[in-house]
Amino acid sequence: MERISVIIPAFKRIEQTGKTIDLLIKSRGNGSEYELEVVVADSTSDRSLEEALQHAFPTIVYTRPKKSGIAANKNQGARVATANILIFCDSDMDVEPDTLSNTLRCLKSHQTGAIVGGQVIWKGGPRDGQQDRPRPEDRRKHVETTTYIEALYSRFVATYKDVFWQVGGYDEDVFNLRGEGADLSIRYWRAGFPLVYHESILVHHVHDAPQSAALRVRHPEWGVAKDLLLLGYKYGMFDAEYDNFKDTIVANFQSLGEESSYRLLEGIGKQFDFITEVKEALDTFRRQDSPRYDFKFLEVFSDVPLFSACITTAAERIEQAIRGK
Repeated sequence: MERISVIIPAFKRIEQTGKTIDLLIKSRGNGSEYELEVVVADSTSDRSLEEALQHAFPTIVYTRPKKSGIAANKNQGARVATANILIFCDSDMDVEPDTLSNTLRCLKSHQTGAIVGGQVIWKGGPRDGQQDRPRPEDRRKHVETTTYIEALYSRFVATYKDVFWQVGGYDEDVFNLRGEGADLSIRYWRAGFPLVYHESILVHHVHDAPQSAALRVRHPEWGVAKDLLLLGYKYGMFDAEYDNFKDTIVANFQSLGEESSYRLLEGIGKQFDFITEVKEALDTFRRQDSPRYDFKFLEVFSDVPLFSACITTAAERIEQAIRGK
């Protein structure tokens, strides 16, 4: 029986985290198709969440990162997880009964997929029932029976532990509070580990969960502006024209109309101290970076020969990573 570790990065929100865990444990196939380990990586400052979860779910694995932040939480969960297959599931996700089975099936049946994800649907709030991810600007490419996607945003994704660590895990220095999925996605592609999308993988993003970004962030576009700037700089995208990268920026800000340019600059200005603080880490990465495939963020499908070369040898590369070669 296949063993999988579901890693939940947690911070407060006791009731919703408990609901997410309960849905995972009650998933169809648990104990028959696969053996489930639930790892909660918690950065809550007190012990309230730890005590509540360990009382309700005594079999879970509980751990705390050395520093707070969603990337640090996820990496810590991956360190203590015992399975070779890791599923990262945010604590404000409601999973469907077949989601874990479908995720495992997708990962196993698409040999060129090193990380897989699917549909994220809003639950509650003004966009109830609408698609959160993928969005129209999230490009997908169909090759035979596999659908590749340029980026997965980490709300719910599955991968192999050895592949995850080979690319360095989540970036705790630059993308510790947000943007961690976008950054990991491009590092997977640049290492030759493709991302696969499948619509049977379905989770619901709970809008009204306590501490939800949808509730607590007044101007979410500020964070988007910062992330796009940092990703563009980290992967050397400001010395050439990249059409889809530009289209993505427009898609994220066009709803603001005449204010869009101002809001973008405002977001960068509001977070300028952080941007300058992490520049040294970004420059270190740029000096040491030697990608197998020099893909740019959200421009994987723009270079057809490079994309074709990547997927042609991906299955072999994934197998070698899993076997530790």
